[in-house]
Amino acid sequence: MDYARLTIGQMAKLNNISTQALRYYDQIGLLKPRFYDEDNKYRYYSIEQCAVLDAIIHMQSLKFSLSQIKYF
Repeated sequence: MDYARLTIGQMAKLNNISTQALRYYDQIGLLKPRFYDEDNKYRYYSIEQCAVLDAIIHMQSLKFSLSQIKYF
């Protein structure tokens, strides 16, 4: 696994979340991939973004809405 750039599948697996959720977070601007390959249209995340995703998941468990989380 190349930890410099995680594919959406790798990011999902590492964080026990669906790829659909990650795509949705990208769509609403909550968690944008760090890198985007124009040639193959792949989204790539950095390992540091796992901490951001952990915070999002934790805030959701505390019943914050995605719009509230995005505000923070």
